[in-house]
Amino acid sequence: MTSLPPLVPVREPLPPGERRRAARHLLLDGFGPEAQARLAGARVVVIGAGGLGSPVLQYLAAAGVGTLGIVDDDVVAPSNLQRQVLHGVDDAGRPKTTSATDTLRALRGPGLKLAEHRLRLDAANARELLAGYDLVVDGSDTFATRYTVSAAAAALGMPVVWGTVLGWDGQVAVWWSAAPDGRALTYPDVFGPQPPEGESCETVGVLGPACGAVGSAMAVEAVKLLTGTGDVALGRILVYDARTSAWDTIPLTSPGPPPASGDGHGTRAARPVGVDDSGRPGSDIPRRDPRTVVVPRSDATDGGAGTDGDLAVRLPDGALVVDVGRLPARLPAGTPAVRAELEALAAGDLPPALADHPPDAPVVVVCERGLRSRGAAALLADLGWSDVTPAGHLLFT
Repeated sequence: MTSLPPLVPVREPLPPGERRRAARHLLLDGFGPEAQARLAGARVVVIGAGGLGSPVLQYLAAAGVGTLGIVDDDVVAPSNLQRQVLHGVDDAGRPKTTSATDTLRALRGPGLKLAEHRLRLDAANARELLAGYDLVVDGSDTFATRYTVSAAAAALGMPVVWGTVLGWDGQVAVWWSAAPDGRALTYPDVFGPQPPEGESCETVGVLGPACGAVGSAMAVEAVKLLTGTGDVALGRILVYDARTSAWDTIPLTSPGPPPASGDGHGTRAARPVGVDDSGRPGSDIPRRDPRTVVVPRSDATDGGAGTDGDLAVRLPDGALVVDVGRLPARLPAGTPAVRAELEALAAGDLPPALADHPPDAPVVVVCERGLRSRGAAALLADLGWSDVTPAGHLLFT
């Protein structure tokens, strides 16, 4: 086992009250008061106060981290509560940063400094925000945010504890552009250039306790980095399968000279999971038959509508279009269609036109990129409709 040097110095000695609270840490072999004092002086920013950010923030606060920053621009929704354990029923509609702050204050008391950053991290604000911290923990759910975090952290020489979860599966790793001993490795080194957004928990679901398992592992990596204890997951990806409760390890190589293929990267892991469905219809979408629906091929990498990998088919006779997209589909006059939310379908709260639609009649479920529609189609099949087709938005000009 090879430990990295402690990320933070001992900034102040531990007061007696903190020593008492952290007594079980002080008994740990190889940990002790010095490591606990490093936690007390550490400044950690967590990206996302959702399924992964919840256990990360709770365990880092309880472990004794002195300052926690919380970055999230979202509000609490009822469908979050199945996994986002920082929030409760009474928090619905409140900013997640505020709800998280209240929960963490109750957990830790005045010994914890909290900073709310109610914003969406982007290239314009990321570097300035991260610069005030020692470590960033990335529990975000979009590729855009992950690549933004990676670029800003690399520019600052900060390590990143990264995690992701989708369905039954999760991944955890540590990225650090300035890691010692030639161990530098960043997110793009492993996964390559930023891809289009893909599947999300909203489209294929997620097992709530799997978020706890992955988020707890992320908190462990953060504690090891801050204190210089243990062997951090730098140069490897930890892969979790909740179906079997197994953790596997994928070893990685640091980026070196471009290989013969010319891709310019070292060994890569599988495509990361857990991303947001944020696609929107583009202005360069080709014209199609106005009764045509774009059905993403099963082997397409991102399910995006309007690509060469999609299949164009006509709407079946007697079909009802169920639009679950964030933006309404552009439908020709007279097309039988209804709008519905995924959460409402999951609750069995069906629009009247859908409830009255015969179970053996065709249903075409659409959204911007054909991702949310796949989850909705599965829900409708479970509710009894036998002919359900998930698709991208109907493309009309």
